[in-house]
Amino acid sequence: MTINTIILGDFQTNCYVLRTDAQASECVIIDAGLSPEPLEDFLEENDLTPAAVLLTHGHVDHIAGLNMLRQRWGSITVAIHADDATMLTNPLRNLSIMTGIPFSSEAAEVVFDKEESIEYAGLRFQVLHTPGHTPGGICLYCPRERIVFAGDALFAGSVGRTDFPGGNYDQLIESIREKLLTLPDDTTVYTGHGPSTTIADEKQANQYLV
Repeated sequence: MTINTIILGDFQTNCYVLRTDAQASECVIIDAGLSPEPLEDFLEENDLTPAAVLLTHGHVDHIAGLNMLRQRWGSITVAIHADDATMLTNPLRNLSIMTGIPFSSEAAEVVFDKEESIEYAGLRFQVLHTPGHTPGGICLYCPRERIVFAGDALFAGSVGRTDFPGGNYDQLIESIREKLLTLPDDTTVYTGHGPSTTIADEKQANQYLV
């Protein structure tokens, strides 16, 4: 798998562009944040066609690039968990109302209501429901590559905020312990903000988990 990280917007959200290899022209995007112009430029410069946008949760800094992607690549599939699905269409729920620039998008084409395996552009993911940061937060695990895209559930040395509407600290810690810390220790964790980490490092040094 080829992974390109593009940092978007004032909140420095990690947007991931994934391909089976560097020669592939079809890709999957994980999260599409504010100020998505660098993402658009990267896709066009590399002649890439996104097959799907997989959203780890529905906060504005992870979804605000959707309208650009849909306008430029109309056939793209957007997927989100059922418990966050209304955040795409509701500026109050996605917190964009707090920025002074309300954002809304069309509803997702795919809504997850259970943990399942999915495949787009030749890439397979296991959907892990990890509520706590938001009710419908998910992580996307690729066991073959031993990588997981954790959104805002788990960070290097920290965990996601739970003081926003729908957040629940105890639920988030339980999600991390049950769904992420049970993955192989050498699993690389690609986070929603900041540097990547490993499951082993977070088991050993994350102050919220040790």
